[in-house]
Amino acid sequence: MMMSAIVPHIPVAGVWTSPDGHISLELRADGRFIETHDDFPDVFTGVYVLVGERLKLFEDRGAVISGTLVDGRLSLGTA
Repeated sequence: MMMSAIVPHIPVAGVWTSPDGHISLELRADGRFIETHDDFPDVFTGVYVLVGERLKLFEDRGAVISGTLVDGRLSLGTA
């Protein structure tokens, strides 16, 4: 018999903006995300999963982006 553990997703809500202000990423409490670039709304949309400090973004068109969320600081492109 194979057993698997289910690790609960941690819902968060907030908007993070790049240091130069050109890109923003909104994580919504419903598990969806929206990324915008300058004046282009909804450039990327999809669902996210946060387990501990590990973040995975699953873009609606198939891309997967990894990152971390530690002490309110969002870093993408990290394991």
